[in-house]
Amino acid sequence: MDESLNNNSVLVIDDDEVTRKLIQRLLEREFKAQVTAFGNGLEGLEYAREHQPTLIILDLMLPGMNGFDILKELRKDRLLKESKVILVSAKSRSEDIERGFDLSADEYVTKPFQPKEFLARVRKLLEQN
Repeated sequence: MDESLNNNSVLVIDDDEVTRKLIQRLLEREFKAQVTAFGNGLEGLEYAREHQPTLIILDLMLPGMNGFDILKELRKDRLLKESKVILVSAKSRSEDIERGFDLSADEYVTKPFQPKEFLARVRKLLEQN
């Protein structure tokens, strides 16, 4: 068991409840992480600004505000620009992936994803600290 996220907060912003709960369970079980989840982009961004999570798992297609716009806002905020951001999306076109990295996403995972692969990507990202 990895303790990299122990005592650190994780924010999941995804409008799909099944995906949100899956990610939450995976991170709580594997990393003992404290996970907060939102299905709305604006609510998630507001929470991020108030709590400065260590890791943000962000869907691209969201109500309220899309993931690309949220990522831009996160990177402008001096308290949030160091948060690790993993984009998780059904958008698998190279243009979308490239745009995510151009906006300083730390990782991009396409849906549907394999849980073990997802956890490996999270672990690798956290080890870069």
